[in-house]
Amino acid sequence: MTENSFEIKFNKIAIVGLGLLGGSLAIDLRLLSPDIEIIGIARRQETLIEAELLKIDDIKIFSKLSNDITDCAGCDLIVLCTPVQTIIDQLAQLSSFVKIGTIITDVGSTKRAIMNSASAVIPMGIYFVGGHPMAGSDKAGLSHAHAGLYKGATWALCENEKSGESVDKLFELIASLGASPIIIDADSHDDVVSLTSHLPHLVASALVNAVFSSNYEELALPFMAGGFRDTTRVAAGNPALWRDILMTNRDRVLTSLTKLIVELSIWREALQTADEPYLEALLSNASERRVMVNKVRKWKSIE
Repeated sequence: MTENSFEIKFNKIAIVGLGLLGGSLAIDLRLLSPDIEIIGIARRQETLIEAELLKIDDIKIFSKLSNDITDCAGCDLIVLCTPVQTIIDQLAQLSSFVKIGTIITDVGSTKRAIMNSASAVIPMGIYFVGGHPMAGSDKAGLSHAHAGLYKGATWALCENEKSGESVDKLFELIASLGASPIIIDADSHDDVVSLTSHLPHLVASALVNAVFSSNYEELALPFMAGGFRDTTRVAAGNPALWRDILMTNRDRVLTSLTKLIVELSIWREALQTADEPYLEALLSNASERRVMVNKVRKWKSIE
């Protein structure tokens, strides 16, 4: 086990949804504390079998595994690591049986729909804080879970009237994972991720479809080099997951898509008019801004 001076202030944590995010969170929590009780909840029996085999230095990652969400009863912290619409459904389920004082959070990629649902169904005495770690990958599933996934990642936290003092405890726990927790309101969160996360996924998927609907589908394959790989990597993500994300942030994504269409029309005009100086200026602006981002954001390798 790795040495870590952080003491987890939860005795029993349930992770609902054992994919990349949920599995990686469980591994990191076990590294932080060999004694904490970690309950893993998954729908598929194959996932539960895989989770049973996860160990670090002969210590099992999960203390208990189940396909029944009611086994979250008695937990101090419940983390919902499922698709957005499933999170909304699970909040209603949890509200009927979790104990007073339980903290519930999630890792959903949109926040307004989830926060509205939590406000409506979570009873007083139960704490809810919306969460979104910017740490996903196109490689889904528990088999890709690993330690350190959240290191260096921004982790959004959204408060409402059901959050109370639980925000501070989550803030400290998230920071212990090496992530950078940021408190942000749900509207602002959904605005910004529509541009930085949801629109890029939509564009990557549209680009793949455009190439494969051309007359050069087979000829194009050997010419798909680094540019195509890097630009379209996220298009390999889970379609059902991304359907939920785009639909629960539909209005913001439409606004962002309109901005992109306006921007693309500027590029098209520069090409149509053969305006070389303007085209170079557009490319220079993008290059300088991308270099600036590189200096600010220390991204991990995507490989």
